[in-house]
Amino acid sequence: MENKYIKIIVLVSLLVVTLVFFKKIFSLYENVEPLIQSPYGVVIYMVLIVLAILIAPIPTSPLVILAGITFGPWNGMIYTLISATIGAVFAFLISRFFLREIIRKKVEDNVFYKKIKGNDNKNILRIILITRLMPQVSFDLVSYAAGLTGINVISFAIITLIGMIPIVFIMSFFGYLIEPFLSWILGFLIIALVLYMIYLFKRKRKDNKVYSKFLK
Repeated sequence: MENKYIKIIVLVSLLVVTLVFFKKIFSLYENVEPLIQSPYGVVIYMVLIVLAILIAPIPTSPLVILAGITFGPWNGMIYTLISATIGAVFAFLISRFFLREIIRKKVEDNVFYKKIKGNDNKNILRIILITRLMPQVSFDLVSYAAGLTGINVISFAIITLIGMIPIVFIMSFFGYLIEPFLSWILGFLIIALVLYMIYLFKRKRKDNKVYSKFLK
């Protein structure tokens, strides 16, 4: 019985600490919000998107959703489209003029590269457009692999921009829509994480006991 009360006290303490930490985070966000929404914040966001594309495999989806929350759906969408197109073009040019052989070795066994290798430029652009509509396909890999083909950089940039519009639109507006409920969502996720860690701890202790009995 005493052990049960100790567990309850520990659980309540963890939840209190989590909520205090959560409050501190939001207080910090309120202090830096003017900076985030300033032109400096826009520049920082766009640089992060470019770096996320060049330095694979940093995921960009959370950043796009964050842009919808921070800058609003339309501005977030515009900033993302511009910066992602710039990042894709940089990757394309790096692959074509600077690290061609290194990148070729990295992607030669990839399904996408095998699909576009030796294909005519019109079909390559069509395939790239389709992949841009599919968020599960690596944006970075497509950009680097495209630089190994014969397509010109202008056509690549236009196709990339057009192909990104639907998914960026959805993610930006999703971020905008969840913004009023963000504190509740984050709070729930943090509490769920704490409970899951407690579960894992208890599970490990239980497994250790079973393992110890087995050794005896």
